[in-house]
Amino acid sequence: MSESNSKYTKMHPMFYVAAAVIVIAGIKIGAAIINPILMAIFFSIIIYHPINWLKKKGVNGTFAIIIVVFGLLIVLAGIGGTVTKSVIEFSHNLPSYKQELASIRDSAIESMNDFGLNISKDKINDKLGSGVAFTYASRLLTKIGSLLGQITLLILIAAFILGETNSYPIKLKAILKFPDMSLNNITVISRNIRYYLGIKTLTGIIGGTSVAVVLVVMNVQYAVVWGLLVWVMRYIPNIGSAIASIPIFLFVLIQNGIMGVVYFGIAFAVINFTLGQIIEPKFLARGMKLSTLAVFLSLVFWGWILGDIGMLLAVPITMGMKISLETRENSKWMAIMLGSEKGAKEALNDKNGG
Repeated sequence: MSESNSKYTKMHPMFYVAAAVIVIAGIKIGAAIINPILMAIFFSIIIYHPINWLKKKGVNGTFAIIIVVFGLLIVLAGIGGTVTKSVIEFSHNLPSYKQELASIRDSAIESMNDFGLNISKDKINDKLGSGVAFTYASRLLTKIGSLLGQITLLILIAAFILGETNSYPIKLKAILKFPDMSLNNITVISRNIRYYLGIKTLTGIIGGTSVAVVLVVMNVQYAVVWGLLVWVMRYIPNIGSAIASIPIFLFVLIQNGIMGVVYFGIAFAVINFTLGQIIEPKFLARGMKLSTLAVFLSLVFWGWILGDIGMLLAVPITMGMKISLETRENSKWMAIMLGSEKGAKEALNDKNGG
């Protein structure tokens, strides 16, 4: 009997691979249900900061949640109408914007052909259809508008999650075999994710607001919508800002011409450099502890499984997985592979007793 048990204790690696495939397939199939739950959980992590601040000021926990929730609802009600109206108007005018962009493209091709480049318009049209970036931006903005419509429900779910925060340790102690270790892991995961999302939310607001102000000064339409796009896309590390910038640059080109693109490009580069190369590395260096390759692969992986929401939440999910893997001796190597070079050096020093 003991031999039989030992056989199943050390299972073949293919069993783990098969189990992982089944779990991944289940998550992908259930993405429509899982995404709102994940968004509510991570939203509760974000709004934990102001709630905790109010608690430290002596406000009752329940009242602190109510104050923050109602405050968010008022803010969202203020910007929701404007954003939704702008998104609908932008989608309605999209064909005319595509046509204007096509005219600019054809003029540019003719100008280059005057210098003897002999570029075929048909080939360019086949490879770069007019307004592809606009179509993507319109689809993404529509999704953001839909998310704003669901945000009230997400906030309420997040409020109920936070309302039962004190009961979770008791429930876990009643369920888990080693509750102290599990509670410590959950605390570390939630603290790191809360810190990461807090910094990304703050820098996203700063970046989105700055871009919107620049566009307002340049008298570019839908400045609030473009600012919102930049804010949301900043949650996607490394490539989020670049993706958000493409439709904005094209729209500035249509409305303000080449010089407008140059001016906005300088302003956008300054904003992006300040946030992405100075502020975020300074504050996120101790919080994320993930390699650049792991971050990029997590974007691809979770984006494939959960769609756009997966890309937004890829880093927090991967951070949680890394912390969980670190707690088990047989999976610590995976956490090291996901981590940064600094983390690997620390693990090597521990291994060598240094």
